[in-house]
Amino acid sequence: MRSFKKRKRISLVLGGGGARGLAHIGVIQYLEEQGYEIDEIVGCSIGALVGGAYANKRLHELGEWMKTLTRGQVFKLMDFSNPRYGLLKGERVLNNLHEVFEDINIEDLPLTYTAIATDMENEQEMVFRKGSIYAAIRASIAIPGVFTGVSVDDRFLVDGGVLNPLPLNYVSKKRNLVIAVNLDGMPIKDKTNAAPNFTARALLVESYFAMRRRLAALTIELYPPDYVVDVPHNAAEIWDFHRASELIDLGYNIASRTFTT
Repeated sequence: MRSFKKRKRISLVLGGGGARGLAHIGVIQYLEEQGYEIDEIVGCSIGALVGGAYANKRLHELGEWMKTLTRGQVFKLMDFSNPRYGLLKGERVLNNLHEVFEDINIEDLPLTYTAIATDMENEQEMVFRKGSIYAAIRASIAIPGVFTGVSVDDRFLVDGGVLNPLPLNYVSKKRNLVIAVNLDGMPIKDKTNAAPNFTARALLVESYFAMRRRLAALTIELYPPDYVVDVPHNAAEIWDFHRASELIDLGYNIASRTFTT
């Protein structure tokens, strides 16, 4: 592992995980306070969104907007669609993002930016390195069964985390210090000694998280970064955006512990 103190340029990989991704903001705040320059971001799902805001130099504005959201306001962002194709259209979310940062072509950003989506028909990853950043974000956040998928160049795209929840394999600046923020870290354990008593739904959810943890772990083994910031997968539910202040602080504190131990 290379020295965190000696290398100043960072390639930052931001994983997917719903509202837990607000922890990405806190991690970035910590890195900037330490004087590090992030000149490459690779993200999927919420990582593509937070990374896009940072690349647009509007991360602070995104965080401040998120902090204003209540449960009710989060619900109002849900534009319901035909449930056969996905619960939400996602247009209302993107329309509100226009108040935070403008659409721009990825190739015109001041740093290297890559967003990952999933091509469901061909079971392949779709990589966005040019074109509208909004189009890239919208495809990357299309959680199956939640947001409607997106058709791009005759491909049906959904959330990048389906195949690759921590896309380390798309880092291009190999000489940078590579830092991954993994939103599928081991869960915070119940402090009681009671044996697990899973309902059918709970068992399905926990099985899904176990699968994601394994995917992330295998990616880390194959493409080892210099540092991994692990955010527990049960730190927040997918729609807990009303907890923005808490989750941003969580990311900052985990980053601080990661780089000082």
